[in-house]
Amino acid sequence: MILAFLAAAAAAPQPAETPRQFITRVYAGYRSPDFSPFTHPTRYFAPQLVAAMNEDARLAHGEVGYLDADPVCQCQDSTGLNAEVAMLSRPSPGTAKAKIHIAFKGGDVRDLWLDLVHTGRGWRIADVNSADEPSLLAALDKANREARAEAERK
Repeated sequence: MILAFLAAAAAAPQPAETPRQFITRVYAGYRSPDFSPFTHPTRYFAPQLVAAMNEDARLAHGEVGYLDADPVCQCQDSTGLNAEVAMLSRPSPGTAKAKIHIAFKGGDVRDLWLDLVHTGRGWRIADVNSADEPSLLAALDKANREARAEAERK
């Protein structure tokens, strides 16, 4: 009887991850010095953003493309990163927007916005917005168009 109860409890579906839990999990990854969301991009980014990143890398032919830093931490080195969700809204059941306050040891502070979308695999980052770059996805799409046009001219 106890075994049947334990088996049923183990088989019960786990509650779905909330947008806040997803963001917390993403930034917790930066505690490891080897963490990069680019190692397994489909775990963190929405398909359209992954496709734009892959196209950027392909068009760069082994060189640094448009994307030369980690947009999630707004950095190239995440040592001393402390991130907190400053604000979270849910415009619709399948989307969320979060303001992230990022601080580094030494006093470097910045804010960014993550646009999230719920996919069949859970929450993913659909776009990153900052003061310097209002839309990572739009910037990548533009850079990719320009790189394709340049390649055609050659």
